[in-house]
Amino acid sequence: MATTGVGFRWLDLLEKEFDKACVGLDTSLADLETEEPDTVFSSRQKIATLSSCFAQLTHKALTIFQHSAKLEVS
Repeated sequence: MATTGVGFRWLDLLEKEFDKACVGLDTSLADLETEEPDTVFSSRQKIATLSSCFAQLTHKALTIFQHSAKLEVS
């Protein structure tokens, strides 16, 4: 169970770091919004795509970790 626990903690830390980076990037983009609204809009769309991909990857990893935890218990 220790290996799976490490996986769950790793995933949690990774999600937190990703969230911090997205918030930081969005804050930086807000500073540019008045000067380059089209660029900021495009950048935010790309951030949304990255976030969606990350969420799907995280979900898959969580599923694998849960499956591994069940196998370790068996």
